[in-house]
Amino acid sequence: MMRRVCAHEDAALAAALDATRTTPDDLAAHLEACDSCRDLHTIASALHDDSAVALAEAHVPSAGQAWWRAELRARQEATALAARPITVATGIAAAAVVGLLASLTGVLAWWLQDWLGKSTVLQALADLVTASAWGAPTGLRLAIWLCAGAMLVATPVLLYVALRDE
Repeated sequence: MMRRVCAHEDAALAAALDATRTTPDDLAAHLEACDSCRDLHTIASALHDDSAVALAEAHVPSAGQAWWRAELRARQEATALAARPITVATGIAAAAVVGLLASLTGVLAWWLQDWLGKSTVLQALADLVTASAWGAPTGLRLAIWLCAGAMLVATPVLLYVALRDE
């Protein structure tokens, strides 16, 4: 259902937005008689007053402050963009370390076999890991095993550095 438009709505709106807030006598009499014009005048006056208050209370930063914020944001975005390849490379390096540790564990399992001793269950597990393919231990193999252990300890630290959010 369409609302019938009053011929005085434009005048009522102009009076509501008038800075002097003076309403001609003929319009005031019409506002008392016409509900749609009265509602329009009331709502437009309230919105006009609210916008005036909002404009008075608005704090616009200075040009220097706006420029400084823009520069700061641009620097932060550039830093984040530059750090992405470094983060990816660190993650790849951490994955490579984990892979190296896994392969060295298989190569140096003879030491685990000697360390476990003669227990039959543990011996069977050690035989399963080493498949009895490795000979007697040497100093080089022991050094490699110690390096692998050090890498095993360093892996969580590297993963933390690679995956942390700053």
